[in-house]
Amino acid sequence: MSMNIDPKQTQEAATFQHDLPLTTCRISPDGEYVFAGAEDLHVHRWKVKSGDKSTLSGHASWVRSMDFSADGHHLLTAGWDGRVGWWEAAASNPQPIRMLDAHDGWVRCVRARQDGKLIATCGNDHLVKVWDGDQMEPVWQFARHQRHVYSVDFHPDGRHLVSGDLMGVLHVWDLQTGKHVRSLDASVMTGYDKKFAADMGGARDMRFNADGSLLACAGITNVRNAFAGVQSALVLLVDWQTGKPVGQLTDGDYQGVSWGVRFHQGDFIVAVAANRGGQGVLWFFHPDETKPFHSVKLKACGRGLDITQDQTVLATAQSDGALRLYNMIASQ
Repeated sequence: MSMNIDPKQTQEAATFQHDLPLTTCRISPDGEYVFAGAEDLHVHRWKVKSGDKSTLSGHASWVRSMDFSADGHHLLTAGWDGRVGWWEAAASNPQPIRMLDAHDGWVRCVRARQDGKLIATCGNDHLVKVWDGDQMEPVWQFARHQRHVYSVDFHPDGRHLVSGDLMGVLHVWDLQTGKHVRSLDASVMTGYDKKFAADMGGARDMRFNADGSLLACAGITNVRNAFAGVQSALVLLVDWQTGKPVGQLTDGDYQGVSWGVRFHQGDFIVAVAANRGGQGVLWFFHPDETKPFHSVKLKACGRGLDITQDQTVLATAQSDGALRLYNMIASQ
């Protein structure tokens, strides 16, 4: 990691423009490409240095989650059409290697284990599925959730998987035995909208820190009128050992949704959020403080977040169709 990282120096470095709102984004592990899902149902790829653009077509609905295989050669895409796509990330004209019918209804999240041997998916059929990372054949299917499953993440120990649903229920699964181990408490991340008689909530993104001691969940809390965006954006920290919340990271009563979160090796947390007024923000938190120590206003709603492997550049997918890169390097 570069030693001159300074979040307070964060500034826009590049913009890659599409003509429709973006839904999520990822940076290739080698830093050569940035990818974004869009509301035209496609995934778009830009070369970082040249800005050359390619389109990955194969889904019949929005892609809201993406990940890379362990070697970085393949991009995985999760679509609201119930399918998971598998693509050669650097192909000159990317075509789907396979389109897997993974879930009945939306696939909310796809995540690859660090060793690449397992892939996890979840969706609106209340199921969590674990697949062989090479053949994409099913290994486990977990059916304990009672509502839509929004997010999954592998614990750094490689043995455990966490899944989170609409009601803020987090389940932990043992990937050697296929057994349910325990549940974690993220119930603050859900609420009941009385006007529309609907439950609203769920972690839009979940990430472990490097040693697996903390799980960060990005989403909402304090729901008043979710369909009008009257709710508070939240990053919830859950202690892995106790299974209990240890921090509610917010920026006052910022009304909106937190769509992405990452732990940075510099001992801080980055999150992206969007409010009902059409604006977005990047937040920078210390893990032991509830308020951001720095914020960067975005030009449009932030709907996805990623970070380069060298930890110097952030990517955000935004509602104005722009995929923007931000440097965090202090001036020399």
